[in-house]
Amino acid sequence: MIEIEIKAHVYDKEQLRHTLCSFAEYVQTVDRHDLYYHIPVKQEPGKKPYITARIRREFMQTPEGERKTVYVTYKKKERSENAVEVNIEKETVIQDESVLTALFTDAGFELAHKKDKHVEDYSVQTEFGNATLELCTVGPLGDFLEIEILSETDEPERTEKIRQELKKLLAKCGIPESCIEPKYYTQMLSELKQ
Repeated sequence: MIEIEIKAHVYDKEQLRHTLCSFAEYVQTVDRHDLYYHIPVKQEPGKKPYITARIRREFMQTPEGERKTVYVTYKKKERSENAVEVNIEKETVIQDESVLTALFTDAGFELAHKKDKHVEDYSVQTEFGNATLELCTVGPLGDFLEIEILSETDEPERTEKIRQELKKLLAKCGIPESCIEPKYYTQMLSELKQ
């Protein structure tokens, strides 16, 4: 699947929550704990000097109690104009993260980043399918709104139409385009360490 998304800074979380409830359906609240691993690769012009894999521990509150799921994710990230991301994402559920952590360590991957994210998940239908709107708190970076639509193709005309839909949803949330954050969370976290 092709993931097309934007994220923007949120400065009034309560107002945004109220706005989201006026047009989108609340889905769930999730806590995500991510570990990002890098392994160096041959340097190519315009490419990152490493490959990244992520292990995500996700905790959801359900009526039956807390549910934990562990994912491993590999994304080929691209950035387009106006900080809209177009990513090819490969993800699967794993049973025992310690097996993968041992493999990563033995293969030469290094733990590059840790990220904790508290997410309130909302959903709304668009002409391009379901849009996910996530009100996120990312410590210590602050609050963000992520809006994502999945596409089966990265055909440029369709991708552009989805980008426009994302911006319409952002405006419907009362957030100006000037609040769009062009950097990845991992980049912002790295900058805080410096």
